[in-house]
Parts: sequence; C-alpha cells; structure tokens
Amino acid sequence: EMKAAHDLGMQYERPVVLGDQRINITVDQLKFGAKEAVLDLVQPWNGGWGRLVDSISSARKVAVPLGEEFLGLGSFFDPKLLASAPVSFIKYPLSYFVKSPVFAVAVFALIILGDVDSSNALSTDTVSTTDLVESLLFSILETAIFARIFLKELLAERNVVLADSILEQCRNYETESNSGWLDKLFQADGAGDKSTGAVYAPGSVVGKPEDGKTVVAVLGLAHCNGIKKLLTETQN
Repeated sequence: EMKAAHDLGMQYERPVVLGDQRINITVDQLKFGAKEAVLDLVQPWNGGWGRLVDSISSARKVAVPLGEEFLGLGSFFDPKLLASAPVSFIKYPLSYFVKSPVFAVAVFALIILGDVDSSNALSTDTVSTTDLVESLLFSILETAIFARIFLKELLAERNVVLADSILEQCRNYETESNSGWLDKLFQADGAGDKSTGAVYAPGSVVGKPEDGKTVVAVLGLAHCNGIKKLLTETQN
C-alpha cells in the first residue's frame, strides 16, 4: 500500500511525504526499550515490575485506545486484509533483517530458543511440574518484553511522529489561519511550504499552500486508532 500510494502521488504530481520515524532511530529505541524492560524484570525489589506494568499499561492506552469511535475487531478481521496478511508477515521481518541484521538475528534467536525450549519439554514422556513452571515463566518474560517494546517503541512513540507529520502537511491546506498579525508580518514566504521538517520522497514535488486539498495518510492498521486519538484529542 505504501508503494501504491507513492506511485499514485508521483503520477499526479502531488507531494509524497515520508512521515514515519527513521529506521535507525526506531532500532536504537527498540534496543533501549528491550534493555530497560529486562532491567525492570530483574529488579522487582526496586520497583522494576511496577514500572514495567505501568509502562505497558500507559502505552496501551495511548497506542491502542478502545471505544466506539475507534476501529474495532471487524476492521482487523476484514476478509481482504486477512487475505493479504501473509505478505506482511514475510515482508516486515525481512525489512528488519536488511536494515538492522544484528538486531534482527538477536530477536530471531530469542524466538528460536523459546521454541526449542518448548519442543524439548513436549518431547519427553513425562513433563514435571518444574518444567511446566519454567516454561510458563519463560513465556511470561518473553511476552512482557515484547509487549513493552511493541506498544511503546513500535506503536506509541512512532504514532507521535506520524501524527506530527500529518499535522505539518495540513498546515499547507488549512482554510483559516489562526496566526496573529505579527506572525504574518514576519512570515518569510507565504507561497512556500508551511510544513516543518517534512521529508519528501525523492523526485516528489514540495508541498505548498493550496485550497480544496486533502492530506491522505497511508498507515499500518495498528497505528490508526492511536494516531486518531492524538489528532482528535491532543491540544498542542
């Protein structure tokens, strides 16, 4: 969908903005988030578990808000979406292998080790209570770390960047300006791009103030509700 939107934008000579966070920043934040989650897990006496739970809970409320005004389960289980899901399951992991092979291999190894541990437990004729408890604890730890980095670093923090990119482009198409006369007096070029920090795709035209235009944001489904919450509820 990203490539299709890019190609259509180029075809009709419309501004095409790369509004997501740069991958190197995302990877760095993923590493930091995973490290922070592990440190919280191994320091329950220091309030680590409480911090981890609070971090996951607060990120969930911001990144995956619930309510009638947001997309529900029907949107996630749309037949056309489910039919194309296998492509995404292959494409996105491969993109991380290309952009950050060391980090991707580390995550892949963690998943494999978890599968091997489960397979060994199931292959024995009798599974002891200790083995079951160990397997359960390991699964809980994996889930906690994954939930932390998925909700906070992959969704909540990137939602802020994406929402800001959308709002910046809207500056070019707003019909009424809320700026005062002093701002207008010192405005350098009223016909130029009003967005701040926009990264345009190579070969794309640059945005400029126009009437009757609409900003189209092409997003992953997991980002939609969180970004809508930011755009509709955030004051500044």
